[in-house]
Amino acid sequence: MSSRSMLLAFLLAIVPAIFHLDAAVAASDPAQQIIKQAQATEGFVNLYYDAKTGQLYLEANKLNQPFLMFTSLPHGVGSNDIGLDRGQLGRTRMVQFEQHGPYVILKQLNTDYRASSKNIAEQQAVTQAFAESILWRGKVIEGKQAIVAINDLVINDMHGVSDVLLATKQGQYNVDASRSVILPQGIKSFERNADVDVNLTFVASKAGDQVAEVTPDGKFLSVRVRYSFVQLPDEGFEPRNYHPMSGYLSDHYIDYSTAVDQPLVQRHLLKHRLQKIVPGDAPSKVVKPIVYYLDPGVPEPIRGALLAGARWWEDAFTAAGFIDGFKVALLPEGADPQDVRYNMIQWVHRATRGWSYGAALTDPRTGEIIKGNVTLGSLRVRQDHLIARGLTAGWPDRTAANEASMALSLARIRQLSAHEIGHTLGLDHNFAASTNNNASVMDYPHPYASIEGQRIDISQPYREGIGEWDKYTIAYGYGSASQAESLLASALAQGFRYIGEADSRRGSASHVYASLWDRGNDAVAELLRLESVRLKAINEFNSDALLPGEPNGELADVFVPIYLLTRYQLEAAAKWIGGTEYSYQQVGAGVRWSYVPPNMQVAALDALLGSLQSRSLAIPPKVIESLVPKAGNYRKSRESFTSNLGVVIDPVTMAEMMSRHIATLILTPERLNRVNQAYMEDSAQLSVVTLIDKLVGKSVYQDLPNGRELAIQMRVNAVVIDALLAAYHAPNTAPEVKAQLVARFDFIVKQLKRRSNRGSDYQSAHYDWLHKGIVHGVMHPEFRLINTPAPIPPGSPI
Repeated sequence: MSSRSMLLAFLLAIVPAIFHLDAAVAASDPAQQIIKQAQATEGFVNLYYDAKTGQLYLEANKLNQPFLMFTSLPHGVGSNDIGLDRGQLGRTRMVQFEQHGPYVILKQLNTDYRASSKNIAEQQAVTQAFAESILWRGKVIEGKQAIVAINDLVINDMHGVSDVLLATKQGQYNVDASRSVILPQGIKSFERNADVDVNLTFVASKAGDQVAEVTPDGKFLSVRVRYSFVQLPDEGFEPRNYHPMSGYLSDHYIDYSTAVDQPLVQRHLLKHRLQKIVPGDAPSKVVKPIVYYLDPGVPEPIRGALLAGARWWEDAFTAAGFIDGFKVALLPEGADPQDVRYNMIQWVHRATRGWSYGAALTDPRTGEIIKGNVTLGSLRVRQDHLIARGLTAGWPDRTAANEASMALSLARIRQLSAHEIGHTLGLDHNFAASTNNNASVMDYPHPYASIEGQRIDISQPYREGIGEWDKYTIAYGYGSASQAESLLASALAQGFRYIGEADSRRGSASHVYASLWDRGNDAVAELLRLESVRLKAINEFNSDALLPGEPNGELADVFVPIYLLTRYQLEAAAKWIGGTEYSYQQVGAGVRWSYVPPNMQVAALDALLGSLQSRSLAIPPKVIESLVPKAGNYRKSRESFTSNLGVVIDPVTMAEMMSRHIATLILTPERLNRVNQAYMEDSAQLSVVTLIDKLVGKSVYQDLPNGRELAIQMRVNAVVIDALLAAYHAPNTAPEVKAQLVARFDFIVKQLKRRSNRGSDYQSAHYDWLHKGIVHGVMHPEFRLINTPAPIPPGSPI
């Protein structure tokens, strides 16, 4: 036999043996068999996707090692009302895999309760005292590389989509696993993080209204969700204790290792890691800058405005001593915006106008920001442009008007970019900054318009650049802790005001200097000034405010923010009534609070009552006639004024909306309670009786006018009576205030009875209806003179 023949015979003899050996290996190592035929993605977490079965496996090699897990939405639902936006970050969880017998579990660790001491027994005592959460369990497939299938971990609503849909009144949607899949192209693993993308389909027996608006079939809502696994940051980050005057957002936890004479609740402010090459207080280049990346899907000229506004923060970091500490760039081609390694500024489309916001992935142990994520709603800029067009409708030079409207819109985009990035740098709102010469981009600014000569001027709508408060906050949070006390003292010495979210946004908020969308140190003076701009804009309003090609029926929608131009300044001025002043200063003789002086309260009340008059609420006939019904297939939306007249514009109902806004502000229960207590302590203060008498005197007691203002005054009277009844029946109206309201009702009824016995039959019927309404309404909490109040169109956000 030749040597070649002998070799062939030998090979034929050993092939069966090799085959049997492979089979034996596969039988003894089923994990390896899966791994060999799977799409492997290895890195921080090793992942193996079996395309034949659609199963995703995770190597169970990182046991008992805490890491972060969070969900996000690479694709959004597209509804502002629902809020599940593209790029949205979900809840951050600190978790770890553990093996118990044949199972691997994913446990969420309880980071809210801890012991920071080095005593292991003390740490265990806290751990054992509070519950943890098992998020998932899977059975181990044994082998050289033990693996576990995780389909039922990721095909799961850990983002809380169903909860959001239920909370937004869209109905009961549940994950349908049979319509949900893992996306192989979305399986990625890097050195310090790994991602898994899934397409989850949520099913309901009946489609929610908002879901149906943005989904091809509202019963089947499919959303792309990402699960991200992130290694905990390295040591070296120095947590900073939170101070109320710091201007920062914060996390908190309960530390049971603190001494009895120390606070149990510990708070740390949120910030990025930023280190100088040369440590110390002197300026230095940084080891690694904070870099934000802009969504390349943003069109020009918006892109340029967003980049410019984002780069304002470079000045703040330079002023704090961090040379090149902050940078902004376009996201590189092919980069994934949801990747935890990129701080993102995303341009997000929705079906309706909605909020922008800044969110962050943070280390719950320290407050270190790992990823900042800015969501900018694309339709907001169109609202700014709409307002600008309404304000410049009276300009004869239409080219100049168009350029000014675009300039205002881009100025707002620059400010908005800086504002939302500020949140992802760790900064909280400062709603008092507008009273410090617009000292911070973290306030909500209203576009500034004035009357210059014969026209409305919008050439300086917003402040350009970072404010002095913003420079202080960056220096405070990112600088050394040793500088914090002197920086705080300097901020207080400069008279900076800082009032945050809870003390500003709520209707019951009382701080005299903290409001949204207001301007100036004197809210009343600004209201009177802005009212003059509003009246001029209303008088000059015409079809030049339309976009090219828009039918005249759309003009009424452009008129909405012009008619309601003072709505936010009214809110700011109302805070002077029963208003308070205080600060977040923590030491010294200045730590106190006080009521606003009575002369300021009366001035504010008079200013609001001025806006309640028919001369302010009425619309010129030429403007009413120009607001023609919508044409053809154009339809009203929630951005439109409602009408009791059918398709034609209803100026009386518009006056109803504005007057109800004013009356409700004046008669907010907490405001009345504060007015009453201040008066009981100091009789020089404004009283509830004086407030009600002034309100009724400027509305119900006024002689009814003739002509077109008659219907407006009658509607205002009904609004005021309804607002008084609502205040009386409100559960949080103090009993002392209710007593005063009842007494004033008795007096008002007597006055109305007298009026119902004189004047024309038309006027007598009106007064008779009002007094009977009061009598019935006091006894029946649900009764109102206006059964279905006209809803005011949304204002925020602008």
